[in-house]
Amino acid sequence: MAMRLVKTIGLTLLLAAGMQLCAAAKEQEAFYTGEKIKGYDKGSFVVLEADDINFRSAAEDGNVLKVLPHHSLLRVIRQSGDWLEAESDGVDGFIYAPYTVAGSRDELTQEDFALGYAALGQKFDEQKAEERLGAVKQEKIDKKRKQINYTFEGAVISVARKKQAVDAIRVVDPKYITMRGVSIGDSAGRAVGQYGLPDAVVYAADNTTYEYFWEDDKEQPLRFALEVDKQSRVTAFILEKLKKKVAVCCQSL
Repeated sequence: MAMRLVKTIGLTLLLAAGMQLCAAAKEQEAFYTGEKIKGYDKGSFVVLEADDINFRSAAEDGNVLKVLPHHSLLRVIRQSGDWLEAESDGVDGFIYAPYTVAGSRDELTQEDFALGYAALGQKFDEQKAEERLGAVKQEKIDKKRKQINYTFEGAVISVARKKQAVDAIRVVDPKYITMRGVSIGDSAGRAVGQYGLPDAVVYAADNTTYEYFWEDDKEQPLRFALEVDKQSRVTAFILEKLKKKVAVCCQSL
C-alpha cells in the first residue's frame, strides 16, 4: 500500500545554530489518498548540502547503509543532538545534521512536459516517435482511460483515443533524458538538484516517487514524477496530464 506525503510550498526544516530543529511551520505536510502507514505521519524534508555523505544505521559509528550525494532528499523523523534519524528513499538511517539544509522548490515550465519525440497535450506523431524510439512494440487500447498505449523500447506513450493528443509518457531507458538533463540511473540527489524539493513524496514497498505539479496557461494540471529505488537511483520518469487538481485532504500535521 503506497502512502503519499505532501509538502506545501515553503515547507521548511530549519537547523538553528545549536543544530536543533525548529518547531515545524504551520504549513506542513498532509496526507491524502491511501492508507496511513505507521511512522510516515511525522517529519519534514531536508536536503544534503555536502557531497558523498555516509548514511548510517546508527548515529556516529553505525554501519554505512549508503553514500549520499549532494541534494539528496531526506525525510526527518527526529533529531538527537547533532544527528538526524531520517529516511532516504525507503531506507531508515542516520545523518549528521550539520550537512543538511532546508531545500527550495524550483517552478516547472511548459518545456518540462515535452520531450524530443512527444509533448503533453500535443497531437501524437507516431512517425516522429518511431524515428527517436524505434518501432512500436505493442499498441494496446485502454478502454477505461479511453487511451491507446504505444509501447516502445524503454518508453510508453499514452494517447487520447478521440483527440489523438498525448496524455502521458513513461520512460525507463537511460538513453532518454528530461529537459533538465536527468536520465534513468542518475542519483535522486542530482534530480532534486535540477528540480528542487518535490511537491509530494509517495512511499511504496519497492520504490519512492517524487512528484511535481504544475498548471499550464489553460489551467490544465500536469504531473512530473521520478521513481527512485532504495539505492536512491532514478528508475523511471513520468509526464502526465491530470484529470483534475490533486485534492489535499485528511490530516494536517
